[in-house]
Parts: sequence; structure tokens; C-alpha cells
Amino acid sequence: MVPIRVKDVVRATGGRLLCGDAECLVTEVVTDSRQVKEGSLFVPIIGERVDAHRFIPNVMKAGAAASFTSEDDRATERGACIYVDDTLAALQKLAGWYRRQFDIPVIGVTGSVGKTTTKEMISAVLETKYRVLKTAGNLNSQIGVALMMFHIDEQTELAVFEMGISMPGEMSRLVEIARPQTAVMTNIGVSHIGNLGSRAAIAFEKGHIVKYVGDGYGRGEGKGKLYVCGNGDLQLLSKENIPFGDAVCGDCSSLSDEIVFYGTEEGCRVMATDLCVTGQGQRFRYCGEGSCEVHLSVMGAHHVCNALVALALGEQFGVELDAAAEALRCYRPFTMRGERKDCHGYHVIDDTYNASPDSINSNIDALFDYGETGRRIVVLGDVLELGEQRESLHRGIGDFILAEAEKGKKLYAVITVGEGAAFIAEQVKAHSDMLVETCAGTEEAAQLVRQLARPGDWILVKGSRGMHMDEVVEKVVM
Repeated sequence: MVPIRVKDVVRATGGRLLCGDAECLVTEVVTDSRQVKEGSLFVPIIGERVDAHRFIPNVMKAGAAASFTSEDDRATERGACIYVDDTLAALQKLAGWYRRQFDIPVIGVTGSVGKTTTKEMISAVLETKYRVLKTAGNLNSQIGVALMMFHIDEQTELAVFEMGISMPGEMSRLVEIARPQTAVMTNIGVSHIGNLGSRAAIAFEKGHIVKYVGDGYGRGEGKGKLYVCGNGDLQLLSKENIPFGDAVCGDCSSLSDEIVFYGTEEGCRVMATDLCVTGQGQRFRYCGEGSCEVHLSVMGAHHVCNALVALALGEQFGVELDAAAEALRCYRPFTMRGERKDCHGYHVIDDTYNASPDSINSNIDALFDYGETGRRIVVLGDVLELGEQRESLHRGIGDFILAEAEKGKKLYAVITVGEGAAFIAEQVKAHSDMLVETCAGTEEAAQLVRQLARPGDWILVKGSRGMHMDEVVEKVVM
């Protein structure tokens, strides 16, 4: 972070300095009181269980330069105390102000699934030419995106920010913070459909990412673009529901006709052809402005789409295709995101970081790309935040399993954890002779896997983060 003065913080947020030195320098912004050090600006977030205002005295003793407060009568013995009406809103205002001090290209990545992997692949490609700032960890939320802005400094040449939402209005706030001139929409699925209501509504909410798309920036790379995965019904869904009228760029009225669709199906401007599964992963031919052969170590058609948009962005920003393809060849999945773990003679695919019906189906399909021998077992936890559609969407996963079995991709066993995932088990058990087991918790599921698995088997473990399916993996591989 480039240091800023307390008086700049006050001006950017519309706050009021209650006490302290307006000339004092802020060198970092934190919301966790345990991370405070000399020069920190502490933002006390009022959560459901804890009001972080109570930590202000301690952070000041720890050397914080300043703290926000929404308590008008608060004063501290040392450091600056800045009154604001809402500490989260003030954090977001300050982050937006700070981001606008840097004239750099920003790429925003959103979608129902695949955001993190896509962000990582894009960054891997762009890092071959630029000093890239990318979202760290899970900082893709209303707080996380704001905190990421303060990692921009004079060395940053390009930024790739993951932007996740779960409620109406959230993307509009994130866009004002990050102002991405180029945007990627990986998918319009059913994640958070319990909060957002329908896929059309999800497309509309996520689609607010287009507001600054196409707006120029002064680094010579030209104007930004909107990339959308064009497989399935996504071309029609995005064209009909993304709020293109919100775009501020003067020539964005035709943006809906200029979307760069990428994928493996007809109508995509950026395509993958000649897909082939190999002993080491999969390969395909990239067809965009240029063409090249690409090798990936990760399985699944969804990863091909992720790689496609990374290559397309590489072309947009002047990365040589050979260098981009080599960066993707070297890409390896993060922990709990399709990570392969070999143990006791069988193979566990750990994709437990999070889940949606779409990502579960994609991972089940990809499970049959690993190796030519061995049985396939899936251990699935609940997909959360599906609202009233919980039963139907979980049963839909069961229907997908049944349909794949008809195509010759029959699972040996389906093991579920949780009340929602039990609908998957019920659907499969009612219409097939596959082994189906429902478990009360992760310990029971792990014990069952250890009993069933034999050398050569491939086991997929997946579920929403709140289901703690990583505990299954931990107990199985130990």
C-alpha cells in the first residue's frame, strides 16, 4: 500500500476526525484486530455476534495509526479516531478512492462457479508479461474486495480481482470499489439462488459488473471487453439479463452485441477444438485471434473453459500465445480445489472448498477422465443457500448421475452427507442399482469410504464449505 494521510482518509470517506493527528500516515488497512501493527487503520466491523468497536482501545495500544468508529463520543489516548456513519461503507468508500489513484487495467471475475480457478489461470498467463496483483485467498466479498484494493502500489501493472456476491445490490457496490474495465463471467448457475430467486436474477445481479467495461485507461492496451462463457443457454441468458444500460462507457450501447463468448459450443468467438484426455491431463486447440495447442494437468471441460478465457485475455494484453500456453501447462490446482491425493493405492479428488449443483455435475463428469481403470465413488455434501429449490436441485444432481450412467459413466457408489444431499441419494437409489449410502456426518462417511475403497479407485469428495467435507478427505487419506 502507498501510505496515505489520516486527513485523506477523512476526506475520502466523508468522516470526521474526533481526535489525533490529521498528518499521521496510514500504511495498511485491516479489519482483524490481531493483524494491527504500527501504521494500521483499523476498521471495526459490526458482525452478527461481535461488535469490533470493543477492540479499538487494544489496537491503539498495539500501535494503530487510526481507527474508524461509528460511536460519536469515542476518543482514544493515542492514534486518530475517525467518526463515520457506517464502518463497512467507509471501508468501501476509502477502497474505491484508493483504487482510483492508480491508472491500471483491472479485470473483474465473477460467476456462479469457477471464479477462483479462472482468476488463477488468468493471472498465470498475464504474469508472464506484467506485475499482476490478484485476489488473495477468499477476499472476494464485500469486505475482501475492499481490502484487496490496498495491495495496489506503484509496482502494480495490472490487477485481477475475484468478485463474489450472494445478495441483491452487492455487485453494484463491488464495481464502484474495483471499477473493472474488463470483466469475465464464468457461469450463471444456481449458487445463492435462495437469496437471488432465479438464474435470470443472478445474471442481472452479477451483470452489474459491466458498468465500467469498455472504459479506457491510460496504459495503451486499449479498451476493455466483456467475456462470458457461451456454453449451454448462457449466451441467451446473458444477452437478455445483463444490465448493459448501466455501462458508463460512451460506446457501450452495443456491448450486448460485442460480448466475447468463449467455450466449446457453436456461437463462441473463442473456441476449444480437438479436445483429448491424456495420461497426464487433457489437451485441446485454442482458437481465438491466434491458435495454439494447450496442455492442462487438470481434468474436466470446465477447466478447458477457464483456460480459454485466460488465453483470450492474454491475447488482449499482448502476451505471446506460446508463453501463455506454457503458463497453463504449469498450472496446478489449489488446496481443496480439485487437488488429487493418492493414498493406500486409491486416488482422492479433493474439491471440498465449495460446491454448487453445476460444479458437482462437472466434477462427476470429469471423474471419469482420470485413468482407465478403477471404480468411481462420490462423497457429496449439501449444497447450501438453495432456498425453496433445495430438494429439486439436489434431485437434479441425482438425475445427472443417472443420465451419466446411461452413457456408460456409472458410479460404483454414491455416499451423501446432510439433509439436502440425501435427496441425491434418494433419487439415485430409486432409479438404479448403484450402491447408495446416506451418512449423518463426515466421520461416518470417511469410515464408509475406507471400508469400500480398494486400490485403483477414484473418489470425489465435494460439498458446500459449511458442510466441512474436507474432514472426510483428511480422515480418508490419513
